[in-house]
Amino acid sequence: MALTPLALCLALMALLTQDVRGDGGASWTYSGQHGPRHWGTMFRTCAGNRQSPINIETANVKTEFWKPLRFKNYDDPPTRMRVKNNGHSAQVEIDAASAPRVTDGGLKGDYIFAQFHFHWGADSALGSEHTIDGVRYPMELHLVHYNGAYGSLAEAIKRQDGLAVLGVMLEVSETDNPALTPLTNALLNITESGMFSGVSATYPLRAFLPNNVDKFYRYEGSLTTPTCNEVVTWTVFAHAIPISEKQLRNFRAMMNDHHEPLVNNFRPPQPLNNRKVFANFARSAGLVTQPHRGPSGPRHRHRGPPPHGQRRRS
Repeated sequence: MALTPLALCLALMALLTQDVRGDGGASWTYSGQHGPRHWGTMFRTCAGNRQSPINIETANVKTEFWKPLRFKNYDDPPTRMRVKNNGHSAQVEIDAASAPRVTDGGLKGDYIFAQFHFHWGADSALGSEHTIDGVRYPMELHLVHYNGAYGSLAEAIKRQDGLAVLGVMLEVSETDNPALTPLTNALLNITESGMFSGVSATYPLRAFLPNNVDKFYRYEGSLTTPTCNEVVTWTVFAHAIPISEKQLRNFRAMMNDHHEPLVNNFRPPQPLNNRKVFANFARSAGLVTQPHRGPSGPRHRHRGPPPHGQRRRS
């Protein structure tokens, strides 16, 4: 099945990063009176009980041994890749002869890839949306998929199991990550909101996953941007991929809708409430994973504040 990014991915932008108008006709932002603290009053669904991101407390997870995640067409380079500054993030769309998909690993369905995007900080002390035992990474990558059983993204986003998002943490390396270099070079062409650029080299999606995809955390949550629909099965990998400070600077050179630096585009951790977080430790015998290109250097992570309504474990 061929991907049609102009139909599929532009629809996704309308649904996931929509410039929804709130109080006084102002759009949502990551700071000030229309920032994350106010999303719950601007958008009713952002005040739900199954919101994302969360702080993952590893001492409190329930261990599972699901079948390994199965990635289809993740090793095939796309025929085209482009990146857009949508005012909230750098969002990547692809064309592919056959749509990448993910299934198994405890997922209840076959999920079709739609797009991936990033969240980052003004410096490397912060940036990720999810935290693990209070530790915040400088960047988090989200690979968004929709449940193929519902036929379309527009229909899937109405269903509780409509989306599956893979969360990948990034940690600072002393050297560039070659798989990210074509993308980060293209960012210099889209510093203004609304701009897009082709990406010169197209790495397969596998290149953006950690080497170890067997260990991950799983919970039921929401989109992390308004309208915060509670339709996401989250998979957050325990292992990170590298990125250099030079590459991070290209993300931080982008501007948002208000011609301000596009940084700190993350939502703080939300209350877990009565949800359970699972940890998978299954070994994927015979699963071939593409070696990650680029050595990982010293980790730059930050122990952030505990999520609102939760107490950090000592």
